Amino acid sequence: MTDKEKTPGTTDPSAAFSMPDETAGFALAERCVWHLLEKAGEDLVILDMRGRSDVCDFFVLASGKSDTQVRALAKHLQDHLVEAGHKPKGIEGMSEGRWALLDYFDVVVHVFKTDSREYFQLDKLWGDAGRLDLAPDWFAAADVAGRHPDLKFITNAGDGAAE
Repeated sequence: MTDKEKTPGTTDPSAAFSMPDETAGFALAERCVWHLLEKAGEDLVILDMRGRSDVCDFFVLASGKSDTQVRALAKHLQDHLVEAGHKPKGIEGMSEGRWALLDYFDVVVHVFKTDSREYFQLDKLWGDAGRLDLAPDWFAAADVAGRHPDLKFITNAGDGAAE
């Protein structure tokens, strides 16, 4: 792929990029999903924002059933990413619990209470972005485990819990 093909406005952005890929940004987005699954996050999606946004390369979208779960998901993610050396550039909404936003430069994580996610509809707003819906069995694949050797992945499709 040439640099011209990657330049926004010169071609269809969805044709220029695909997921999964070997970029650090995608690996971080995948790691975010893993940690959100550890706390029973729901409807986990990675949106490929490359060529669509100057803010980040990927959005991670997740839902929680209550204000308490949204706060717990965001705090759990933040704690584990700090342990892995990823300090957020910014955090918003942690105290309210309706919509928490964690900005990791290349990846922006949105953790919504289910009704807030339905209201704001980021999935539809960015409907032209590449989309990858992830469930726990995603992490059973050898190539995924290869991108994250420090995480303990299950060895067959299952509930996504660590071994």
